[in-house]
Amino acid sequence: MKNRMTPSETQICLVGEGKDLSGIALCLGNSGHKVYLIGNKPTKTALSTAFDTHPLIHVNQNWSTLKTADLIIANTSENISLKKELLGKIAQNVSPDTLIAINSESYSLEDLQEGFPNPEALMVLNWVYPAHHTFFLEVITNSQTKTEPVTALMQLAKESWGKDPYLLKNGKGIRSRLLAAMARESFYLIDNGYAEPIDIDRACRNDPGYYLPFAGNFRYMDLMGTFIYGVVMKDLNPELSREKVPSKLMASKISEGKLGMANREGFYSYTRKEAETFEEEFLKFNEKIKMLMERYPFISENNPQQANP
Repeated sequence: MKNRMTPSETQICLVGEGKDLSGIALCLGNSGHKVYLIGNKPTKTALSTAFDTHPLIHVNQNWSTLKTADLIIANTSENISLKKELLGKIAQNVSPDTLIAINSESYSLEDLQEGFPNPEALMVLNWVYPAHHTFFLEVITNSQTKTEPVTALMQLAKESWGKDPYLLKNGKGIRSRLLAAMARESFYLIDNGYAEPIDIDRACRNDPGYYLPFAGNFRYMDLMGTFIYGVVMKDLNPELSREKVPSKLMASKISEGKLGMANREGFYSYTRKEAETFEEEFLKFNEKIKMLMERYPFISENNPQQANP
């Protein structure tokens, strides 16, 4: 990427697999980019109609298209062999200075750079589904990464993609670690008979589900009174789970092939219609919650915006 580019000047190629690709493509296409999806169409989702009819999104089987790309975004399942295989194919069809961004929840950037011919041009970019209705974007670099194209990408994400990105320079992400810590404690409570999945869902949805979109964790502690959290942690922390392996409940779901709404069996059971309805309603909810969050912009030291109720 050049140091400063507008969406209409920036050609982006998407490669990989999974349902996330449709939301990423819509996010970029809605921002005015020409988007080329190299290979197969993304997994069919409730977004497929909008994806298929978007004038700036094109499916292209020709990998040589990567040579003219300003930015390449790769998205795969969490399998390092699959990621490295895809990166190897990209490296064969790309200019050495083209910025390449790949998702990674559990592997460090150093792991992905190992064996890659242009490690300085590789970074991690984590999205959440649906990418075109969320502010989330996790940008991960390390000491090998060129800084200028990352700076340009951060600016493009803020000004054109509708993102509120944060930059991590140690090669590892934080979003998945935070979620994993919450999930581990949830499974611990279930495995030890304190609660059921529906209890956990209600506790999360009806308390942090209200304040997290407004304030996040640390500003909420400031809002409520930081001292009390220190007192609670002193007594509670020794009791929290420190397990290093998946919980009994999670292991049983995996062994039974219960993959969630994808095959209508997970922690809950779903009819086909229920699974489809949940996806559609989830997209509507994301659109509405984003509109609400826009009315109350996150206040930071670098961006002291005021809320606009």
